[in-house]
Amino acid sequence: MLKTWCVNWQESALGRFAEALLNALEIRSESGDLVVKRIRTVTQAFQPYEEEIVRQLGQVNVKCKVVAKEIVDDETGKELARWTIAFEGGILAYIPLNDTAADRLIAKGLPVFQLESFVPGEDIRVPMPVKQAIQLGILDTETVEKIQGFPMVYQDPDWTLWHQLNRFFAHYTRNADAPMIWQNDRLGFWVPPVLHPSVKRLLVMSPTLTARDFGRMFPDEDIEAIYLRPTPWIEGNRVFQIRTGVHTLKTVLNHDSNWDIIGLSEEGERFLLGICEEIDRDPSVKHVIISYTEVIEQLKEIAEKENVCLVSEFKDVFKFNDAFETAEVVWIVGTPYWDPSLMWARAQLLFGTDEDPLSYEVEVESQHYKDKRVQKVYIQTVTELITEIVGRAGLNRWKNRKVVLISSLEVPDITDRPETLLFDWEDFEAAGSLDKLTEAIAIRERFEAEREQITVETPREEVERILGCSSRQANRLLNKLRGGNRPTFREQILSLLAGGEKRAADVIAAIDGNPTAIHHELVRLAKIGEIVKVRWGVYALPKKS
Repeated sequence: MLKTWCVNWQESALGRFAEALLNALEIRSESGDLVVKRIRTVTQAFQPYEEEIVRQLGQVNVKCKVVAKEIVDDETGKELARWTIAFEGGILAYIPLNDTAADRLIAKGLPVFQLESFVPGEDIRVPMPVKQAIQLGILDTETVEKIQGFPMVYQDPDWTLWHQLNRFFAHYTRNADAPMIWQNDRLGFWVPPVLHPSVKRLLVMSPTLTARDFGRMFPDEDIEAIYLRPTPWIEGNRVFQIRTGVHTLKTVLNHDSNWDIIGLSEEGERFLLGICEEIDRDPSVKHVIISYTEVIEQLKEIAEKENVCLVSEFKDVFKFNDAFETAEVVWIVGTPYWDPSLMWARAQLLFGTDEDPLSYEVEVESQHYKDKRVQKVYIQTVTELITEIVGRAGLNRWKNRKVVLISSLEVPDITDRPETLLFDWEDFEAAGSLDKLTEAIAIRERFEAEREQITVETPREEVERILGCSSRQANRLLNKLRGGNRPTFREQILSLLAGGEKRAADVIAAIDGNPTAIHHELVRLAKIGEIVKVRWGVYALPKKS
């Protein structure tokens, strides 16, 4: 777009403006702040030419040449035009001698165009509205492809690129955190919307955004929030949600392998084997599997099974409504992934005007952002997609429906429902089938409740029964309750991290023991999800689901 304007509007205000923008953008820099600063400076420098730039943004600048070619009225013999404009593409238009001649040419169905001054035979460019260029035949509207090839022109004279840039810089007074990118020769920037004066009331629905979020999106509007009760599910329909681990792309796949093709991790294989067994157990039950593209590529054999309606990547599910109508079980394997740059841009849109600058640190393995504001945007984006997928499963419309969500991310109006049961994958393996999973969860929860009631007075035999452990292990537990043993590395690590994130070096220094063994325990706890690696060498407790 900018390069086209540089050519089509050369030596004009718009051409010089576009060239200045390109020069500013093509200076390579790692800092987004500098890009914004340079574009802000260019826009300020061209303020005196605003009227001319806005006018030219609403016109096409057509290449042409004026040639000596007269036309005479065949009825009166009077000369109507002495000069003709030859536009690119072979289109001709006459320059009438006067208004009477113009009327006569129009009456004869001949194209006319006025030029105040010209040099015969010289290549020039003539600005005109799109409508006039179409009427003259300069712009061909015969096919969609030809229309799509039209030059960039703004139909609304009050909302051109010039207006958009000025609104952007008026809203984001700081260069830091202003959402603007220059990528693949395209300039992208975002700013909260302004409602058209004709809009009296705007209704926006969202499963995740709050009234405060809408207030940031429409900072100049009065916001009224109405919270709706979630639609009841049909009796017997269930969501089974795993209760620990976000299970990201980095944990479901084995990125530590030396193979050229990345395969499933041990945990990922465990999930997929269990799903395969459930699919094979009853061929009459239809299934849908939603996961990452990289995982889907390894499920070709599963996708070919007759009782598998769909195997799809998270963001493609909107294309396949029919599959959800027939499926009785929907498997959501993992937490949807979004490119960090998209999360940063959305966070900038909402929080770019905050006094406190945003932090862009992210732990890729856990998909956890250090900045709470960016993390909030990420959580909202992911939970909205999960909510959409669960909604398509039709728990409120069709009977005998189950959704298995292999992500512990808390999803509003889904995780907190009484019909949603939290489980461990061991529960599913012990149950042997989805039909028996509810019973397995109930048994495990009963034993967990009994475990919480264990005291120093509990008989050893009862401890063995509740925990399913040996006499020696039961005695060790009772001895510990009586204060007889030093806390384990695990207990000490969890206790230290209860006060907030800490560096691995600080944790190792605070615990009396072999540093290597303590480090191995940190790695083990992070791998099983009891703690999370916030960033390199820093750990914290996972957020409660």
